[in-house]
Amino acid sequence: MDIAILKFLNVTISSAVLDDFFVIICDFNIWRWLFALIAIALLWKGGAKGRWAAGLAIIAALIIDPSIYRALKPLFGRLRPCHNQALDWVRAVAGCGGRYGFPSSHAANVFGLAVILGAFYKTTRYYLLPIAALVAIGRVYLGVHYPSDVLAGAAYGAFIAWGVIYLAGKFAGFRLKKYLTWGFIDGQKDQDYQR
Repeated sequence: MDIAILKFLNVTISSAVLDDFFVIICDFNIWRWLFALIAIALLWKGGAKGRWAAGLAIIAALIIDPSIYRALKPLFGRLRPCHNQALDWVRAVAGCGGRYGFPSSHAANVFGLAVILGAFYKTTRYYLLPIAALVAIGRVYLGVHYPSDVLAGAAYGAFIAWGVIYLAGKFAGFRLKKYLTWGFIDGQKDQDYQR
């Protein structure tokens, strides 16, 4: 199934317009500046809620990215499709990147950010989750990941983001809980935090 979806996205539906679109969507040189501006705006103008959101997003990113490229990718050692010589039909639209691709750092980072910001700002879910999905699809389209790479990356990023929020909630309790739009810190009802 991985190969069939990869071939469909990377070869069957390929076009110059989609090539350009997904190169831009997946270019972290563009996104990193937007993320930095969002973090600065939240820290500067977001009040306590913004500081919590930015701080937890930064913590999540500092866990997600290094743990993938320093530990998980070398541990699993799964070649990217564009490095797999048996898949000579794969188009590496924007270059191939590093040797290993499982799990996808791009998918993990964007889904982690989407979960953190979505937990604090409900409306951001409606555009950040679709953007995260486009980045994940784009990584397969560009020939640098298998679908399972991006699914694992998305799940890992979301899991770490939820974990960061959960642990922060355990230590901060109501001080954090009052800003969240998804109540999940420890299964307690809102009134349990109001003291």
